[in-house]
Amino acid sequence: MSKMQTVNQPALSRRTIRTRLLLTLVYAALVPYLIYRVGTEHYHLSAVNALLLAALSPAVGSLIEFVRKRQVSVLGLFALVGIAAKVVSALLFHDPHLVLISDSLLTGVYGLLLLGSVLIGKPLTVVLVANMYATSPEQRAQMKQRLQASGTHRHVLVLIRPVIDYGMIAALVMSTVAYSSVVLQIRKRRQSAREGQR
Repeated sequence: MSKMQTVNQPALSRRTIRTRLLLTLVYAALVPYLIYRVGTEHYHLSAVNALLLAALSPAVGSLIEFVRKRQVSVLGLFALVGIAAKVVSALLFHDPHLVLISDSLLTGVYGLLLLGSVLIGKPLTVVLVANMYATSPEQRAQMKQRLQASGTHRHVLVLIRPVIDYGMIAALVMSTVAYSSVVLQIRKRRQSAREGQR
């Protein structure tokens, strides 16, 4: 990529970044919450079915992003993996708690990935930020370069990264314990039901 291409690309303004972040929050958090509430309260869907239906919004958001950019972002890929985990846990266990815990398990795995990327010297945080806000390869390269070169950005990332990484790992540990206890409860209920039928 030449310097001229990078210079000709419009820089991302704070307003653009805020707008994109707000749109992401709407389709990844607000819309799924509303779908879940409407599904359970007005259409009397089970909690598992409502959670699966709510997962459609981030999936559609990732699809729209793919159509616009002609490539799947790292965050979009994470979202799709999370949705697949929700579907699998819902189909296997039919328990809303396990569907929700599967999200926390994935969050912990992401934390391990982020921490590992820092330990090998190729921080994934820079890639995630660049993929989230840049729309073209030139903008992504420019943003990565800025994030890696800027002392302020580096300082902020150095402060934020451990909090995010260790927070996600703590979520992994807590959700693993919760997941295990819920699975044990389900097994006990099924065993009690079988014994009651005899």
